[in-house]
Amino acid sequence: MADREDELLNHDYDGIQEYDNQLPKWWVYLFLCTIVFAVVYVGYYQFGPGLSQTEVLALEMAEMQKLAAVQAPAADSITEEMLLARASEPARLAAGQGIYAGKCLACHGPQGQGLVGPNLTDDHWIHGPLLTDMRRTVVEGVPAKGMLSWKALLSEEEIQNVVFYIHSLHGTNPPNPKQPEGTLAPAAS
Repeated sequence: MADREDELLNHDYDGIQEYDNQLPKWWVYLFLCTIVFAVVYVGYYQFGPGLSQTEVLALEMAEMQKLAAVQAPAADSITEEMLLARASEPARLAAGQGIYAGKCLACHGPQGQGLVGPNLTDDHWIHGPLLTDMRRTVVEGVPAKGMLSWKALLSEEEIQNVVFYIHSLHGTNPPNPKQPEGTLAPAAS
């Protein structure tokens, strides 16, 4: 039998011909290994003791919830005094300013003067002037007015930081402020 190496096949397409060479052995072995791996993988995860992706996700979510419960104080335990004690920390205000710029600026304006959302610099408050009131508004949102709840998108520390920054805006006089809305009540000092 003649050497089949470099034997041209008996067809061409657009003037292109191809050789009838065997695949390299390493390639064939690698291909066979992937088939064996696929069979073992499907058997283990679909019919065997391996956890499905849904089960792995459920375990990881439970672990994250345990970790979050340990790290963050319960929302009920956050008091006005706790928030006021940390409201003027420069690092927290700077972090809050960054969050405000990324999440709140579009509705409340770059200086808190109010655009679609209310003015955050005056003494009129729709949902209350206390830091705990502001925190509750950020956490729960105001769906009727188009403000979404941020509790799933921001950590407790981020929520507090943005509340501290909003608190620091009170009493400033930005240009073109939105007309007062809500009840007249000075913000917490």
